[in-house]
Amino acid sequence: MNSRSAGERPAGRLLLVFAHPDDEAFFAAGTVAKHVAAGGEAVLACATRGEQGSQPKVPVCPQPELGRVRARELADSCREMGVKGLEFLGYEDGRLGEADVAEATERIARLIEQVRPDAVVSFGPDGIYGHPDHVAASVLTTAAFDSVFGDAAGAKTATAPAPRGPRLWYVALPSVFWRYRPTEWAVSADPAAGASPEDLLRAGRHPVVEGVPEAVIDIGAFVERKIRALLCHRSQRHNVERAFGSLVDLDSAGLASRDATALLGREYFSLARGPRPKFILVGSLLDPGT
Repeated sequence: MNSRSAGERPAGRLLLVFAHPDDEAFFAAGTVAKHVAAGGEAVLACATRGEQGSQPKVPVCPQPELGRVRARELADSCREMGVKGLEFLGYEDGRLGEADVAEATERIARLIEQVRPDAVVSFGPDGIYGHPDHVAASVLTTAAFDSVFGDAAGAKTATAPAPRGPRLWYVALPSVFWRYRPTEWAVSADPAAGASPEDLLRAGRHPVVEGVPEAVIDIGAFVERKIRALLCHRSQRHNVERAFGSLVDLDSAGLASRDATALLGREYFSLARGPRPKFILVGSLLDPGT
């Protein structure tokens, strides 16, 4: 992987660090595709190959081959998003939290130093729904970010918005989807748990996140790219359908439905480190806000 050459200043570079193949598609595919379309670059690091994941009732492959299949699916998803660099960190699926913290943190820190991103994206401490690998990815990525940037990034409590500076973002999820999360990892209750995505649309409401996100990215023009990235994960189609139902279907022309665009047309992020954007609704994770 090539580091940024002297004097080069692209639109900006994102580094995403997730636990499994498909995490990127669920939580950030539209944002990444939009960033790349604007001339930016994106690199994805995946801690595991998802080899312990579930499969549909009719399996896509023998279970021992699932890690290899999911790695290939992730490569396909990266092509849909425009991601040029894909790194597998090689940790065991389901046991990322048991990895040597110092060693894993150092590996991610070295990757940050090599990629030199303007922003890093990972899970927050809640892991979205408490998945142990997601939580571990958050802990390791945050520690690595701090070891590289230290006080240069600053805490998110800084009051003055700034146009530049490294940022660490945590992905967030609209609460309407919380009812789909695995009950064995659920860590809190959603007050709107009875509402399906379709119910929400019929009521004319937009999904909300727990608390106030520091960035909401409008990905309306990139919903089809997000859906295509999701559909690349064929071995996990049952999980995609569980989360989004018919909203992930594309017609014969490859177009998303109006409902899909309305519901999936925004992605949400919370700021963990770095200068706070001036406004919540921003064009990219590098924007100062306008």
